[in-house]
Amino acid sequence: MTRLLPFLLAGLMLATAPAQAAPDATVAPRAANGQPLTLERVVMLVRHGVRAPLDTEAAPGLAQGPWPSWPVAPSHLTPHGAAAASLMGAFQRQWLAANGLLPAQGCPAANQVAIWTNSAERTIRTGEAMAQGLAPDCSLPVGHKPPGTLDPLFDPFEAGAATVDAAAAVKAMEPEMGDVRNASTYLVPAIALTIRGLGCDKTLPACDLVQERTVISPSADNRGVDLRGPVAQTAGAAQIFILEYLEGMPPDQVAWGRFGAGQGLSDALAQISRLHGLQFDVFARNAYMAPRKAVALAPRMVEALTGAGQPPVTLLVGHDDNIAAIAGLLDVHFQVQGYGEDDPPVGGGLRLELWRDATGQALVRVAYVAQTPDQVRNLASLSLASPPWSAVLPLPGCGALCPVKTVADKLSVAP
Repeated sequence: MTRLLPFLLAGLMLATAPAQAAPDATVAPRAANGQPLTLERVVMLVRHGVRAPLDTEAAPGLAQGPWPSWPVAPSHLTPHGAAAASLMGAFQRQWLAANGLLPAQGCPAANQVAIWTNSAERTIRTGEAMAQGLAPDCSLPVGHKPPGTLDPLFDPFEAGAATVDAAAAVKAMEPEMGDVRNASTYLVPAIALTIRGLGCDKTLPACDLVQERTVISPSADNRGVDLRGPVAQTAGAAQIFILEYLEGMPPDQVAWGRFGAGQGLSDALAQISRLHGLQFDVFARNAYMAPRKAVALAPRMVEALTGAGQPPVTLLVGHDDNIAAIAGLLDVHFQVQGYGEDDPPVGGGLRLELWRDATGQALVRVAYVAQTPDQVRNLASLSLASPPWSAVLPLPGCGALCPVKTVADKLSVAP
């Protein structure tokens, strides 16, 4: 225990430290000479809103007690989640109008806004809710494939648009797996909190996850990668506890009340959030998986940002692993207030902005915009005066404003 103490303290500091200060993405950028820039296009990639847990997320054999009931079927968007997504859509409309890309009132003109979602119920309904907030009573079309049909834009592996050589993947990603492999030391507080939330007796071998070895291996069918160990065992439960909080459940129903209430509950959820975000290092954002996961999505985003005849505003509604893959290609990290590093909150995501200076040069700014946990839980109204959390994400080797070619090159995929 004495040897572990430095790791415990370091992990606690990392988990509870506030996100690093970054330029507020609500404020429009300016050119190097201080002159204002003109916003020409915006492409948003967001995660669906608050949903009921997936059947696969509950830690089998570890949870002590029945899980709370939800108002919708597993994986479906809740009414609370739809309301929060509509609030985010309304904020984005205010920001877009303030920067001259959409009118402040009334319905956008035809072909000013394009919305495309994955074919899952939660993504379709999130797109519809955001469209209602973005342009109330305007019946903006929300495009998607037939429900249940695989869309290679968001599910390239399942749709057959990308393949994985599992053995090659495991070998290639190994140099990037330090955080995942070392989770049982530097994330001891987060793992212990999750075990406590589950009510699992840590004296039992099955609950002593800190001692469990991390294994990253080819899947049995050699078409994917398997992750076993502390992160795999706790990520799903961490996500369920966060969803319970976002849904507005009473504190005694969030992790069965084992995290307490008030700030202590918020702090606990922020710590365990890192466990959920960390799994994407394996499945989405590393140099092997990212170009495959984004094989169709990255070109689509580049086309929406730079292609001739594209609408000024494009909204794509997908999943957390889609965001992780694009963030990996761009080599950017984020930490939304109330969450762990690189854990994509529901209802928020990346915003790629195309700005032009007085000389005609086109520049791209990458931002992350998401509601805080309390903003979602309380369905807080959003405005330019009371915005969601946002930050500019400077690109390595480029900065906060980058030439279009630089961004397009980073999003070029050649798996």
